Amino acid sequence: MASQLSYPFETEPQTGDGSAVVVAPGILWLRMPLFASLPWINVWAIEEEGGWSIVDTGLHSAKTIEAWQAAFANAMGGAPVLRVVATHRHPDHCGMAGWMVERFKARLWMSRLEYLTCRLMAADTGREAPAAGIEFYRAAGWDEPALDRYKAKFGSFGEMIFPLPASYRRLADGDSLRIGAHEWTVVVGNGHSPEHACLYCP
Repeated sequence: MASQLSYPFETEPQTGDGSAVVVAPGILWLRMPLFASLPWINVWAIEEEGGWSIVDTGLHSAKTIEAWQAAFANAMGGAPVLRVVATHRHPDHCGMAGWMVERFKARLWMSRLEYLTCRLMAADTGREAPAAGIEFYRAAGWDEPALDRYKAKFGSFGEMIFPLPASYRRLADGDSLRIGAHEWTVVVGNGHSPEHACLYCP
């Protein structure tokens, strides 16, 4: 099925080949590979003095590592990553954050509830689904096939995330960040995740 999204650019970045589209001076749009019905995730690189800030990172996988290595060498010109911003805890957004922080000795920037929730969920890796969780979803009306899927997937969250660093720089609603040539305001929302941080530059 063809994508129903239209973009205000003539070209789109290819997934995983290290290419990027310049969406504004010093701001690159890249795509990292995912899977199946959602083949990629959009991520961003913002040029700073001496390197780049990365906003969202893709899922932790061998394919994503290859894609980032190509991006570092090609679109980003070999300059280092200075800061990693993870907008929220979902693995396709923060899965490679710990890897980048470790590789470049950079700092992770993330909202507190997203960081703590991510660390908590990753701690369940390899555990069986708890009886309380199964009973909760059964009481909510889930049938046996849905419960079986829950039990099969429980504990797999951490497999999609390179371990987050032990410290981070907190993002909070209303914060102002100087990234590159511009000031960016942090706008926090919830629903999609507990404390999702968006960056807005007027």
